[in-house]
Amino acid sequence: MTVFAFDRDWTVDVNAHPSKDSVPLEWVRLLADDPDHSVYAIGNRMLEEEAGIPGVVDVVHRHPDDSERWLGEPTGNGHPEKLPTRKERLSLIADLHPAAEKLVVVDDLDLSYVEGWTHYYPWDFVRAVNAGNCQSDLPVRVNP
Repeated sequence: MTVFAFDRDWTVDVNAHPSKDSVPLEWVRLLADDPDHSVYAIGNRMLEEEAGIPGVVDVVHRHPDDSERWLGEPTGNGHPEKLPTRKERLSLIADLHPAAEKLVVVDDLDLSYVEGWTHYYPWDFVRAVNAGNCQSDLPVRVNP
């Protein structure tokens, strides 16, 4: 199983980078529909609904740690008081999948320092998929 974690803004084409390729939302959905993958949204919560995937709060609630440690007290507007850092989010996801064969994060922020995860910038992920070097089961698509 491969676990994927996607940021949204400047990463997925619903809020694309102004001058670089972004990951088609269709790809995120296709990966999420494949039972050989687990896919998560790690940035803007809108991606959870757009792609039908769990997000940061879902990850925290699935994790055996006390959710208050990561989210704090609920606020009056229903949002968590705080969120884990990107590195912590990836660590929590990895904890949920100890038997994962590969952990892949796609984000416009450099997360290559996070141990155990293979980081792609979105434009590099698109290039790798189109070249058949990563997830060759995804349809080739070059962003306009």
